[in-house]
Amino acid sequence: MSFTTTIKEEISRIDNTRSESISELSGFLRNNGSCTDTTIDLLTENATVAKRIYKLIKDIYDVTCEIENRKSVNFSKNNLYLIMINDKVDFILKDLSVIDDYGNILEEPSNYILGSEEEIRAYLRGAFLSKGSINDPKTARYHLEFLIEEKKEANIISKLLNEFDLNSKVLSREKGYMVYIKEAEKIGDFLRIIQASQAVLYYEDIRIYRDHKNMTNRLNNMEQANMDKVVE
Repeated sequence: MSFTTTIKEEISRIDNTRSESISELSGFLRNNGSCTDTTIDLLTENATVAKRIYKLIKDIYDVTCEIENRKSVNFSKNNLYLIMINDKVDFILKDLSVIDDYGNILEEPSNYILGSEEEIRAYLRGAFLSKGSINDPKTARYHLEFLIEEKKEANIISKLLNEFDLNSKVLSREKGYMVYIKEAEKIGDFLRIIQASQAVLYYEDIRIYRDHKNMTNRLNNMEQANMDKVVE
């Protein structure tokens, strides 16, 4: 199981207030799937995330979604879970600040979606469940990213991250935009923001160990260089 999967499964078990759940769903829906006048289709590789979205939709809007298991068409061969919403579609899209009263796509969420710090955290949690990933600090460099299709949404997510002083940046990619953070301490702070407590403990243990190991290596290299000078 990847580190990203572990994080998503942990935060999928968090209990929200109603307003936080709406913000989390907004962060997820604004970055995932496709919509028509009669359906909302959402796609995820994580069964726990699919169950999370299913439950939130059912609890808030009294709508029972359909979940369909599919095989990925790419080389990963992962399972895909298609969440299909076929009832109250217009109301849900408006309530989650995806479209306005005239059916136009909203470039940014309404104020009530991001009205408090808790709701901003929930929105970022939903966006991470939809499009986020973090490298395992044990096997790779420190790196957090969101792969976002629309530039405006990428800038919104980056702005929200930087409200917590996370120093995120936006990079244009071939298919969309990448919002990313590379500083180890900032990634740890992000995990705290989305309330991934167990992931924080794992991440910080490895980060501290690697920092200590790097410092020891630098000291050893310095000592060796000094000894070389003495020998000369």
